[in-house]
Amino acid sequence: MDDAGAGIRLLSLDCGDGEARLALSDGTVLEVAASSLPPALPACGEVLPPALLAALHEAAVRKQIARRLFRELDRRLRTRADLRVRLLAAGFPPGPVDEVLDRFAETGVHSDRRFAEAWCRDALRAKPVGRRLLADRLARSGVPPELARTVADEQLPPGDEQELARRAARSWWRRQRGTADARALARGQRFLIGRGFPPGTAGDAVRATAPGRDDDEGDPA
Repeated sequence: MDDAGAGIRLLSLDCGDGEARLALSDGTVLEVAASSLPPALPACGEVLPPALLAALHEAAVRKQIARRLFRELDRRLRTRADLRVRLLAAGFPPGPVDEVLDRFAETGVHSDRRFAEAWCRDALRAKPVGRRLLADRLARSGVPPELARTVADEQLPPGDEQELARRAARSWWRRQRGTADARALARGQRFLIGRGFPPGTAGDAVRATAPGRDDDEGDPA
């Protein structure tokens, strides 16, 4: 132990840009968020009480986790569950991981809601789909099911879903051959149901856009 058991001393403290860097007498350098510094930090040269030393080490771990999170989110937006798995696989302890993820959600840096909203916007730009598909895909990606349904409903109100169903139906009809008979109508409805539209909405959209019955021009899916 440092100084023949006398304890570990604080050698220097540098603060700037919301961060603090502490050099300790055992050769350790801790980087922590400035907000994590205790108000009663001993002066440089003094021994750090064991409890305070442990708290500083924990703060340094949280800082490392936060940096890793920012790197992960720079690459792509992920669910909380996905981020947690990655952080644990990297060797970070569960307690600090959950604390940092909670803090990110509280401050609006990242949350499953933000992920879900961004994912829905991207999915709807890619092709017309229904709310059920949005909610199911979000839930499979790790978003809590209730939140997934809520965000899908918010991002795609009923009126918009009906219009998207018609867009998808027009695109489907353009790829078909033959007449718009009962069998074709049934196939079209099944296709739209597979895209996540409710059966009633799917059936109405296929019938309304059948060749010879739809006067509107829609965007290709």
